[in-house]
Amino acid sequence: MTAIWESPALGGIPLDPRVMAEDVAADLGLLSGSVIEVVRLHLEALDSALSLGVPELLADQLRWQTVRLESAGAPFGPEDVDKAVREALGPHLTPQQLAQVEELQNTAAVLGASGSHADSLVGLPPGPAHDYLHAALAGHRDEAIAVVREAMMSEVSVADIMLGILQPAQVELGRLWEAGEISIAHEHYTTAITQLALSLLYPRLLLNRTLLGRSIVATSVGSEAHEVGIRMISDLMEQAGWRTAYLGADVPHADVIERVAQHRADVLAVSATMAGHIRGVRELITMLRADPRCAGVRVLVGGRPFTINPQLAGLVGADGWAPGATEALEICRAWTEDRTRAR
Repeated sequence: MTAIWESPALGGIPLDPRVMAEDVAADLGLLSGSVIEVVRLHLEALDSALSLGVPELLADQLRWQTVRLESAGAPFGPEDVDKAVREALGPHLTPQQLAQVEELQNTAAVLGASGSHADSLVGLPPGPAHDYLHAALAGHRDEAIAVVREAMMSEVSVADIMLGILQPAQVELGRLWEAGEISIAHEHYTTAITQLALSLLYPRLLLNRTLLGRSIVATSVGSEAHEVGIRMISDLMEQAGWRTAYLGADVPHADVIERVAQHRADVLAVSATMAGHIRGVRELITMLRADPRCAGVRVLVGGRPFTINPQLAGLVGADGWAPGATEALEICRAWTEDRTRAR
């Protein structure tokens, strides 16, 4: 979401959503970082949900919002946030637009209460992933890395380490943060350890691989802090013989497209873990389709919002979506086979 709210559903609202979030939190009577974050993410999810007509995006955010408000000790609930957001938007909207916002909020509340959202893994069974995450959350980086090193010494494959240890640990990490059981510092520290573990695994990716003559560009839209999943996909694609260009997060759309063209990419893989970034995914894909240098490039999307509603992939203009790294590999391999047969 940009500094100026440019939702097609609401029209241009010349307000910085971060400032609006602070104002709403103040109106609610609890100007804390947690509440400001809740309101900002509500605004961003509302923006995407309205733009795409997908109330499930806001429904999932409301479920998360309930837990975060409770953990912050807020004396109010999601319905109060809904009302405060409408009051903040009211002076900038027509009565019809405001009614549209309220209708979507009400629909999202019903969906959230009915459980129409994507659940994360609840807990980790005993094993390497559990040991890795336990050590990381305790601040024992060396012990966490030792779990990965032990797997490497035992000749566990890179893919199995990524998908069997690091990926489930990161999913559980996200669930713990959502539930308010760990701080953002815990989340960032553990994710940094996972990035280090991926760097240790990288040299093994290049062993005994067969180059396929295919290429992929991978990126996350918006100021995503959760880049581990898309990096794993990029690394595993490189191991599978693809030329890869991993761009990370918060890269301007024009720069992503320039890289796709220069890299002569067959696939652009895009990740978005926050509902508020879904509209940005659609904007990126629209720009890609309009560039003649990128004709024929297929787009693969992934991230929590697409799990909540798989139809989102089609709404943003993607060619496919993958719930995880394994599925992403399978889809890209299938696309490669399709092009080979077409020649």
